[in-house]
Amino acid sequence: MRKQKNMATKTEKRNKIKIFCPKCKGNGFYRVPYHQAMEEVHAQCDDCERTGELWIDDNLEPHELRTKGVI
Repeated sequence: MRKQKNMATKTEKRNKIKIFCPKCKGNGFYRVPYHQAMEEVHAQCDDCERTGELWIDDNLEPHELRTKGVI
């Protein structure tokens, strides 16, 4: 028996574009500044859920992306 794919995720992604996460720059993790942790520490990025990519609406204007912190 075949599994049916969820149609909601297909239509959901149709109106969105994929970009690199600005916080981790596409790595899925980022370096914590030394003055905060007092040692070299890497943390997993919660913004992109450790994937390094974000899905955003393709109908957003550049000023809206700036206010959301995407660019």
